[in-house]
Amino acid sequence: MNLIKLVLIFLKLGFLSFGGGWAVVGILQRELISAGFLSPAEFTEMVSVAQMTPGPIALNLATYVGYKYFGFLGAFLNTFFFLLAPALTIIVIFSFGKRIKLNSNRLSQALMGFTTIMVLVTLISLASPRLTDPWFFIIAVLVFLGLNKFKIHPLVLMFASGFVGVLLYAVW
Repeated sequence: MNLIKLVLIFLKLGFLSFGGGWAVVGILQRELISAGFLSPAEFTEMVSVAQMTPGPIALNLATYVGYKYFGFLGAFLNTFFFLLAPALTIIVIFSFGKRIKLNSNRLSQALMGFTTIMVLVTLISLASPRLTDPWFFIIAVLVFLGLNKFKIHPLVLMFASGFVGVLLYAVW
């Protein structure tokens, strides 16, 4: 394992991450698995842990992966370099934003479209191992109906579907 290689992955992802943590999870998955830092099963476990901790999921993953392999130094460097690009972008926008007049409505629409595509790619990449499992689809349909038709709170559905999934996969 190479700390510099890991830090460079998160620096690159910091520059590519638009739309929040979930938009980047698919890219993180590909990068960390292909670089040999994580197996697909380890990545899924880390996403679960990062999801339970407060804060953006991509940032939590950066910190967690760094800590797992290189302790506090790895966690600090991954977090720092992952946040470096957005910090530099904000500085540049505030420094030069008044000189350049951007159509903020078109820019926000373009970023929203880009974010939607990245979230869909992430959803597909995380769901692909379960696409042959009928229970996956049954739970997904029930959660969708619970959210949209019956207006059940998402937190209740998350816990209920997690509980049902643990029961189903423990039995089968």
